[in-house]
Amino acid sequence: MYDEYEEIQQFLDEEADSYVPFEEVLEGHGFTFEEALNGAENYRSKFFSLLRKNGITSNNINVICMELAEKLQQNHNDEMLFLYTAMLTENGLLFGNITDSEQKILLWFDQSEKAEFLAEIITNEPVFRERIRETVNSIKSINTAAEIDREEQALLYKMALEHGFLYKARGNVFLENIGELVRQVNSNKHLKAVKPYVYSAVLCKKNKLITGRKNYSSNIGVIFEPTEYRIDKDNGKNYDTYQSCVELYEQLRRHYYDECDVEFSDYCFANLSNLSEWYYDSCELDEDIPMTLKQTVEMLAETIELSSEIDDISEFIDDNPVLEISYLNVLYESETWSDFVDAMRNDEDIHEYAEKLYKLAEA
Repeated sequence: MYDEYEEIQQFLDEEADSYVPFEEVLEGHGFTFEEALNGAENYRSKFFSLLRKNGITSNNINVICMELAEKLQQNHNDEMLFLYTAMLTENGLLFGNITDSEQKILLWFDQSEKAEFLAEIITNEPVFRERIRETVNSIKSINTAAEIDREEQALLYKMALEHGFLYKARGNVFLENIGELVRQVNSNKHLKAVKPYVYSAVLCKKNKLITGRKNYSSNIGVIFEPTEYRIDKDNGKNYDTYQSCVELYEQLRRHYYDECDVEFSDYCFANLSNLSEWYYDSCELDEDIPMTLKQTVEMLAETIELSSEIDDISEFIDDNPVLEISYLNVLYESETWSDFVDAMRNDEDIHEYAEKLYKLAEA
């Protein structure tokens, strides 16, 4: 156990170890100081310019959020995507009264990277949903005459036995069933593209059958249907199993990284069960496990850091603590944003979301 002094010293040591001189940050991003400062200022200018171009003229931050949500429902073009991702990744660059040039640059580097990451996830959502449908439809065409890759069979068997919920399954039945699974996957190009997900999902969702039933051939289509694990209560065994399932996926992901579509595999893992949600709620985070879009939005909302000052884009907010609190509530209210994300993703009406923002705006 550390005493208070030792904890403070450890924190200072960690901060010192992670410190990167500003000049090295610039060099790492490939910018001169002037280029980076112009980039930061242009990013902010672009945001407010596009708001005006798309008819969002209010100075009320809450109303900006509401109108942006409505515009997004009507039009999913690149401008709307930029505005949406910029709003969700706000860290003080857009609405904070930042005067220090180095701080502006660092905030821009941070925000633009997060916004680009979020935009990629949003853009991939409909593409990956369609790919799941294509994959399920393609399973009917698996070639039953395909050969078993014995080397891959042995490797997958060995990896499976390293995990707690499977290590007792050692034996010929499990080995042969692993071979059948490998044959099925290698017989279909759609399944081959997502091997980490397919192998981990079959081993986790069908572990009793694949480890104990002789000549078991998995109905792989089932793993592309959503599965809800009991993640709200630990019965003394299920949490250990969930941990093993997450670790198995991460191991398979690393092994097949160069030969599979890892982004699509990650999407399947994150969206076709609630194991990712359980992991981020329950575990000490050692690995970069994929998240759903909703989880990503909530994570970004939790990292928002705003200046306590409000700049002159909303003059009526200055010296008005009620409106300032309302403004901060919108940007920190991850649930409101995640509800909106779900509604947009499922092509649902967002009026309930808009009503929430109106109420905040009237606070």
